[in-house]
Amino acid sequence: MTLSPMMPAGALGSQAAQPAQNDAKLHQAAQQFEAMFMSEMLRLARPGSKAAGPFAEGQGEKSWQIFMDQALGQAAAAHGGTGLEPEIEQALRTAQGKQARETA
Repeated sequence: MTLSPMMPAGALGSQAAQPAQNDAKLHQAAQQFEAMFMSEMLRLARPGSKAAGPFAEGQGEKSWQIFMDQALGQAAAAHGGTGLEPEIEQALRTAQGKQARETA
């Protein structure tokens, strides 16, 4: 790439940093997707409450269980999860490449 008189001096450096930022964003998106997937799996796998009477599952427990599922899903994804993250990241890269070619 040659510098033209109209190109700002810092433009070359910012173009070099662009792919690294894009890679970080793709990695983060893939990890968030896997965390969401893990949270949903945990929610669906939880057995129903068998408590009865005054100790039955209350509204507070139902409300807080969502946060617990999210926290467990995020922790699982951060520590390897299901191993889907690399596949999701690759699929995002492929989709992004196709989109860039279609707009060009």
